[in-house]
Amino acid sequence: MKRRIAWIIGVVVAALAVLSLRVVIEGRAALAEGDAAMAQHHTVDAIAAWETAARWYLPLAPHVDDAYARLAEAAKQPPFALVAQRAIRSAALASRTLWQPHADELAAANAAIATLSADDPDAALAGGPDHAARERWHADRLAGDVRPHGFFRVLAALGIACWLGGLAWALRRSPEKRSVMIGAGIAIFGVLAWFLGLYNA
Repeated sequence: MKRRIAWIIGVVVAALAVLSLRVVIEGRAALAEGDAAMAQHHTVDAIAAWETAARWYLPLAPHVDDAYARLAEAAKQPPFALVAQRAIRSAALASRTLWQPHADELAAANAAIATLSADDPDAALAGGPDHAARERWHADRLAGDVRPHGFFRVLAALGIACWLGGLAWALRRSPEKRSVMIGAGIAIFGVLAWFLGLYNA
């Protein structure tokens, strides 16, 4: 029994380790791509790459905070302020599941986007002729669009359920190898589904 438990835990930990490694590798690669683009003064390309790096979210992964810091610096340049703030917002929303990582960055980006959009001459009629009214109009719409896509939210929840259910199956069923394999397979599927839902939400 102990060997079975240890084997199942090892499989799940290995799957999580592989997924985490993929996130870190892809995130660091996107961060480096953005740095290279910025070195060539291709700011828009750099912002897009840094947004990708921020989307490769993993708690405590340094490339995520570095990506947000670079996007915040890009947002200080007036010609690129709006696109950078939208990139921050998009990345923060993409990493939301049952909680909202980088909630402060999201709130600041929403406020900045509302102000910048109210100043945009191409959107001057949205919300009315008054600047404050336009800013409120944009802020209300940004605040109302903060939930992840329903399908991927359900997929992430299903992944957690399969992960736990698979472990329970493997631990409580008969000691036959087939039952253990089925439970481990369900648990691994759950981990993959959770990761997919987390990344795409």
